[in-house]
Amino acid sequence: MIRSLSILYRSEHDLARLPQDILSHPADRMLIQVFSGILEEDRIKELLDQLKSRFPGAPILGTTTAGEILEGKSLDNSTVLGITCFENSRVRSSLVAQNDDLPAAGRALGISLGQPDTKVVIAFGCGIKDKRTLFAQSLLDALRQQLPGAALAGGQAGDNGRGTQTLVFTDEGIAGEGVAAASIAGADLIANNAYTLSWVPIGKKMTITHAEGSRVYAIDGQTPYDIYSHYLGKEVADGLPLSAAEFSLMIERDGVLLAIHATGVNPDGSIDYIHNFNVGEQLRFGHCHTGLIGRGAQRLCAELSAQPAETAFVYSCVSRKWILGADVLVELAPIDCVAPSTGFFSYGEFFGRPHCKPVFLSQTLTVLCLAEGNAKTRREGILDTRSEPEKAASRQFKTMRVLHRLVETSTREIETTNRELAGLAQKDFLTGLANRRLFEERLALEIKLFARSGNQLSLIMLDVDHFKCYNDTYGHVMGDNCLRGVGQVLREVVQRSSDLVARYGGEEFAVILPDIAHARAMLLADTVRQGIERLNIQHSASATSHRVTASLGVVTVSLDKTSDSADIVSLADEQLYLAKESGRNQVRGLDRTISAK
Repeated sequence: MIRSLSILYRSEHDLARLPQDILSHPADRMLIQVFSGILEEDRIKELLDQLKSRFPGAPILGTTTAGEILEGKSLDNSTVLGITCFENSRVRSSLVAQNDDLPAAGRALGISLGQPDTKVVIAFGCGIKDKRTLFAQSLLDALRQQLPGAALAGGQAGDNGRGTQTLVFTDEGIAGEGVAAASIAGADLIANNAYTLSWVPIGKKMTITHAEGSRVYAIDGQTPYDIYSHYLGKEVADGLPLSAAEFSLMIERDGVLLAIHATGVNPDGSIDYIHNFNVGEQLRFGHCHTGLIGRGAQRLCAELSAQPAETAFVYSCVSRKWILGADVLVELAPIDCVAPSTGFFSYGEFFGRPHCKPVFLSQTLTVLCLAEGNAKTRREGILDTRSEPEKAASRQFKTMRVLHRLVETSTREIETTNRELAGLAQKDFLTGLANRRLFEERLALEIKLFARSGNQLSLIMLDVDHFKCYNDTYGHVMGDNCLRGVGQVLREVVQRSSDLVARYGGEEFAVILPDIAHARAMLLADTVRQGIERLNIQHSASATSHRVTASLGVVTVSLDKTSDSADIVSLADEQLYLAKESGRNQVRGLDRTISAK
């Protein structure tokens, strides 16, 4: 059985009034979480000294916040203590005082926190570095590698929206650049974590056309600043990143819909984000759909209630608090009906189920419920009741649901029309390149022109290596993103107005290069090959490389001995076949004349 007690801490007198059975509970079966809206390090140190005096040897895990959560309510500039006493489960804490090398920090924490029957790891990271929000995915991946069977929870520390300095701490000390974490282990410990987003995509799909890591230089060929200015208005663009907190970029990865917010704007119009992006990925603007908040809270509580729950830890993105205001109670209050809850508002959330890839989230509400033995949920009938805040806001929520349905339906109809128009215009809808029909028409036309001009023509055929394995491993959404990235590389390398880049079919592309020598065509083909490698798209199922690669075949023909288009394509295909048979990720070419018909 788990006993939890959460208090609003104002002074040491609040600790003196704690029940004796809490004060005398075995230290190694206790976790004290501290959520501090008080940011001064000396005051945090004073509190730590008091806690260590009252609870000698007890693991402490704490963070500065952008708001505190106590029993279903949202607080500001306060300090909340969540004291959890376990009957059988053991708790261990650890602090790593660096975040320059997050994988190393994750490995160190995993080694320090590992214990038999580890079921849960809760981590708090310093979320700000050089006034930018840290991308913590590599930390979570390293923790998962060390502790594959543990649920991962927690988030990035906050500083009340200042964006300057965050702190994390344990009973070992305080760090301004680091990660604090605790592990909970027990044979009968039950851990159940879940999250809700309630951010929904809106408007047209856009494509990343230039990105390096988390810095995006171009979307649909324009700077991100110009994209924000065009769709959201210049006032929003000039006030980035905070002005667009409600309008994140939304993208689907590994079946998970992510809302990714901006963290900084650069003088060249590029924008830094909390997550990395790849060229070719498609995204849309998203917004917090307040009409779905209540429904999302009910679904979340239903998922949490499916297993025993005696205590609930809530780690929620501060954007939800900023946007929802008082309506944030709509999603916080029901959680406290599942189990006594405490937590904080963060600068990014950590989420991972046992033996599954963890995810660094933003804009989400995450909850970790714990129980021991055969415990039951705190209250029955949670799914049949609604909190008073939701009842008060239900009119507004219904209005927003109707508004979103109107916008989404209209957007879907526009996309259908655009798809039909793209087909009529002989464009490939996925990549925006020419389709096969236009390629064949253009190649036939170029051959006719050769009969009069006597110039050379080169043709490149490209095939993405092991693409079926990529689709099978990462799914069709990521496969589409990959193909768009390859298409973008071709666009950037092949730039003459007389050239034509086409998607020939599936993962195969073709390039028509009129009036170009064979050596130049081979150089362009190898530039494309290198560009695809530089996309650095992970491909763990490839037998050729750990990242996506391509094989290319090139043929060059001249006027006096030119055949029809099928013969030229066949020759290029033969070279492509040789490139594949020779190990892939290479270019093979043929400079040859063939008899004209």
